[in-house]
Amino acid sequence: MRMQLEKYNVYFFFILLSGVSVLAFLVFRPFLVAIFLAAILSVMFQRPYRFFLKITGGRERLSAFATSLAGVLLLASLLAMLIGLIVSEASGFYRTVAADGNFMERFVDPLVARVNSNILLETLGLGEIISRQSVTEAASQLSQGLISVAQSTYQGVAHFLFLSIVMFFTLYYMLVGGKDLVKRIMYLSPLKDAHEKLLIGKFISISRATLKGTLVVGFVQGGIGGILFALVGVPSPAVWAVVMMFLSLIPMIGSSIIWFPAGIIMLLLGNVWQGLTILAVGLGIISLIDNFLRPELVGKDTQMHPLVVFFATLGGISLFGFLGFIIGPIIVALFLTLWDIYALEFKKQLERFNA
Repeated sequence: MRMQLEKYNVYFFFILLSGVSVLAFLVFRPFLVAIFLAAILSVMFQRPYRFFLKITGGRERLSAFATSLAGVLLLASLLAMLIGLIVSEASGFYRTVAADGNFMERFVDPLVARVNSNILLETLGLGEIISRQSVTEAASQLSQGLISVAQSTYQGVAHFLFLSIVMFFTLYYMLVGGKDLVKRIMYLSPLKDAHEKLLIGKFISISRATLKGTLVVGFVQGGIGGILFALVGVPSPAVWAVVMMFLSLIPMIGSSIIWFPAGIIMLLLGNVWQGLTILAVGLGIISLIDNFLRPELVGKDTQMHPLVVFFATLGGISLFGFLGFIIGPIIVALFLTLWDIYALEFKKQLERFNA
């Protein structure tokens, strides 16, 4: 009877624990992205934190405060500059498309005439797709879309500031007591310490590799694409540079969504050397950056197939928004690591079942 009562106590406790854990998750859910980002930044900002420790004479709280403040200000400044650039360029692009007849005469009309005069292109149905009206509407919708994105971002400044404050305090306490928190989690977790250290190491390596590699590759691809477009005379190169920078977050495809159609359009317009230059630089430099620069920056930390990274990035962005390009690969990497632990722990059973 006593043993049955003890079992009921255990069952009741775990039911209660599960219920309260679900409620706690709902409480923390609005801040999960900010907390997750703070955890990643706490890994990335270890060097600045140690730098401030030297300056302050080993004062952990003051160093954590300075590091957190610098991180949040850097993130906010970059975002503000980016939004300002998009608004300025998109507004100019919209005025050019909507009001400037030179845009129609220089770009749209020759493109439409070239398509209509080419039997092959007409046979493929491009004559119906590429018309004066459709090109103008597409360009106007693009510029209006960029402006609306920037406006919605500006309208969400209050929410962004609130999340920045949450991230600031979370980053501060993770820098101060992150090691104690990790030790506490390891103590409560029923996994072996070796497996827990493997998961923590994987989280750290994937966070560092994904953030460092993706951002650097994005800036390089966007910068090269913007300079290329400016040299060959593509309108609003700064806007396209920003767009290519964001699209470079998608592995394998990335910025080619922009530069490849731009090169084809230039050829259709009769601008042969401009179109060939865009395609040559795109194929020979921009598209190869992923193959040379990213492995050099990321190394073998991710240890994931490029196709897995591709789906993890797209799925992460779809589920978590912009920051999903970091969160998605981390979750998938932890998922694969857990399966590796499973295969290691149950190796004998699996060998027996597969014999």
